[in-house]
Amino acid sequence: MAKIRILPEHLVNQIAAGEVIERPASVLRELIDNALDAKAQKIDIELEGSGRELISVRDDGVGMSRDDMLLSLERHATSKLDASSNIFSISTLGFRGEALPSIASVSQLELTSRDADAATACQIRMTGGDIVSEELVAAPRGTTLRVRSLFFNTPARAKFMKADATELSHCIRTLRTYALAYQEVAWTFRHGESLQFVWPKSDFLTRVSDVFGRAIDDKLLVIEHQLRGVRVHGALGNRELNRRGRGDQFLFVNRRPFQSTSVSGVIRGALRDWLEDGEWPFYILFVELDPSVVDVNVHPAKREVRFSDERLVNAAVFESLREALKGQRSALDELRQPPAFTMPQQSPQIKTLFDEPIRLPGTPPSAAPAAVSTSYPTASQTQPSASAARLRPQIYQVHAKYLIAPIRSGLAIIDQHAAHERVLYERALRSFDQRAFASQQLLFPLLLELTPEEDGVFQEMREELGKFGFILRDFGPRAYSIEAVPAGLKHASESSMLRETIAEYEEFRKSRLGPRESLAAGFACKAAIRTGDELSSEEMTALVDELFSTQQPGSCPHGRPTFIELKLSELDYRFGRTG
Repeated sequence: MAKIRILPEHLVNQIAAGEVIERPASVLRELIDNALDAKAQKIDIELEGSGRELISVRDDGVGMSRDDMLLSLERHATSKLDASSNIFSISTLGFRGEALPSIASVSQLELTSRDADAATACQIRMTGGDIVSEELVAAPRGTTLRVRSLFFNTPARAKFMKADATELSHCIRTLRTYALAYQEVAWTFRHGESLQFVWPKSDFLTRVSDVFGRAIDDKLLVIEHQLRGVRVHGALGNRELNRRGRGDQFLFVNRRPFQSTSVSGVIRGALRDWLEDGEWPFYILFVELDPSVVDVNVHPAKREVRFSDERLVNAAVFESLREALKGQRSALDELRQPPAFTMPQQSPQIKTLFDEPIRLPGTPPSAAPAAVSTSYPTASQTQPSASAARLRPQIYQVHAKYLIAPIRSGLAIIDQHAAHERVLYERALRSFDQRAFASQQLLFPLLLELTPEEDGVFQEMREELGKFGFILRDFGPRAYSIEAVPAGLKHASESSMLRETIAEYEEFRKSRLGPRESLAAGFACKAAIRTGDELSSEEMTALVDELFSTQQPGSCPHGRPTFIELKLSELDYRFGRTG
């Protein structure tokens, strides 16, 4: 019996589906590609069950005849290439030829289409890749594809899908991506009975405002640059839009969404002075160049591309961003270059999240680890005397970023942001356990407007936010009125902080922290002292006390070290002291 055999067609299609169709968002991407390549001016999208139950894409493009419809459901069939085409010079969004038959093989698919010359439309229904019906129906010019019960016949693949909120978020991300690139197309999106948004035809900046909300309008730097045949244009967010999460970075080549480790690295390099540690910028960048010098066929799902002259593309992207930052440099440099070594000044104590002031010098810390034991006053000294205060080791701030504190074994060099994160994180968890949250009413409620992606995450954490001390009320679609915040919250822009915390929450959730831990970690990151914040003597001493009173003083919630220890023996060695 032969060991090599030809696989049946339905199994071949299911294998191809595994390369192309990973989740509902993958189906949506393929259907949008086809609609745009059909020159659609209006695209209506409808989902049910976050795409598990239904994905529907209706366009007003050129449409198809019955014969073309049947051919489109065959593997390796496409209208976007012919025998004379150069597959290394592609100007359309998709041409793989496996998309529709692969989708049909793992779903119940309904294809309805009418071209301009036909009086009626044709409708074809398929189940698991097999045609079950074909009929003439009344329909406008264009094409409607309805995909139901995705992965109904491949339960193993269905198990890899995530929670409904996650799958919906991926679908919305896909739609936002294409809507940003195709402003000349009108888009509508429904999920179940709810009309989520309507985006009419517009220009680029108007579309950005439609997608992300009007609050973003004054936070964008416009990008426009050309270098030896490569044009880079789009928008870069100012520092207020920097986020811990990687959600809002959009890259396009000839309006095709793509990912590139190389280009992403160049962007981070160009913006190195623009970002705090662990932050990611907001950007929407379009790279336009001759299609013959970019290969779009290197990834089965069309995510990655290869440039024939990658160095030229990287240089164009780098120069475009540096040029956009020129007008921002003077203010940025002033912010980024504090005095190298700051002598502490006297000032009031810090008040932080939940209105619990960091302990003043001399108040008793809990037992600190022996390795970092300080020479501070004993627990019985609730009010330090002048002589006791002189015995306390002086702490210094370096570059408004690190604290240097003498300890018995040498020196501790403390990252002020990471240290404060750890303090606030554990304080938040204690408050959850003790139900000790207090709210402070805002004199004037603040409006929080969220993107569809943000709103999906917000709904997951809304109940915990209420327990956390926030009082929020509905104020329209994806809009909320912030009426009260946790007592002692030190940030002035509560709406901005909430949006950042949503992104942070999503990042921590990926690390499988529970909802409370994710929320506490997100708030700790956003409420903590930042690089560039100059601290008084009391603030520095109190922060060191608090850090070494925590259960895990060695790392922040992200896992980064909060301090490093430089032993006296190492200092002696470096100075050549052998005695």
